[in-house]
Amino acid sequence: MVNFHVTYLMNNKEDRDNYYKEVAAKGIIDKSRAEDGCYRYEFYFPADSDTSLFLWEQWETREHQATHCKTSHFAEMGELKAKYNVETSIDIVD
Repeated sequence: MVNFHVTYLMNNKEDRDNYYKEVAAKGIIDKSRAEDGCYRYEFYFPADSDTSLFLWEQWETREHQATHCKTSHFAEMGELKAKYNVETSIDIVD
């Protein structure tokens, strides 16, 4: 099992909240959770930051997550990241 800890950084709280709302409204979260090999796909709002969002992805293997990165809903998420000028950092824990 492999964990991906993804931190999204936005310019302000409004952008953060709207980004998350659009990700959820487009079904990206549910589609990701339904993928083969996905154990966890959970967003969290850090208590000490109005401009960041945390995603904990847990996959059976790195290959499962790599397949996820080729989906149309992953591409949609990329479009939303560009729309809201989101910076992303990822920590991977095997």
